[in-house]
Amino acid sequence: MKLLGIETSSPTFSVAVCDGEKVLSFLQEEGVGRPSSLLTPMVEEALRAAGLELGALDGFSVSVGPGSFTGLRVGVMTVKTFSWALKKPALPVSTLEVIAENFPASEKQLRLFMDARKGKVYTAAFSSNGSGPWKREREDQLLLPEKALEGVEPGTLLAGDGLKRFPELAVSLAGKARRAEEGTWTPRADRLCAIAGRRWPQGVLDDPHRLVPQYLYSQESDVTGW
Repeated sequence: MKLLGIETSSPTFSVAVCDGEKVLSFLQEEGVGRPSSLLTPMVEEALRAAGLELGALDGFSVSVGPGSFTGLRVGVMTVKTFSWALKKPALPVSTLEVIAENFPASEKQLRLFMDARKGKVYTAAFSSNGSGPWKREREDQLLLPEKALEGVEPGTLLAGDGLKRFPELAVSLAGKARRAEEGTWTPRADRLCAIAGRRWPQGVLDDPHRLVPQYLYSQESDVTGW
């Protein structure tokens, strides 16, 4: 089961080609300039590195947000086009789930805070039994920082650029929760592929015509820049 994963929800674009949960190739670039012109050569290079043609893939996976409006639109439209043209299925994955995949399940409790601009954060909560994949405890939400703090348990790992934008989040939880290193906050296409590889056999797929970015802001397209 060979998949192409595309992650464009943050300023760092990435592309991965996987066989199940095994990563065959992975590329990551800062999304400077025109994002649409950056993504296509990344896909081509990732396929070359994996030794595959686009038509040899079994399907596609894409991070659908929340995140940068422009980046998400580019990533989702690219996957929609590939999926429709090749008549192959696509699997959408929440960006917050992709970030959660950066952390070992041994952490057990994880709370993510992504800067949503306009004084709010995108947030989600995850838990683990210590060995298996992360399990959702809260769906993706758009909240004021003080509301996003509710229900954080002792020992919880905190992550996401919302901690940098609103440092009071981590400060208010000092002694109760821990702040992950900034290098672990970026969503990555290889993590996306790992999630897709686990879910694909379950049939959690989408028709390309229904594949859309997840905008928790009703007017998120008004938010420009990062």
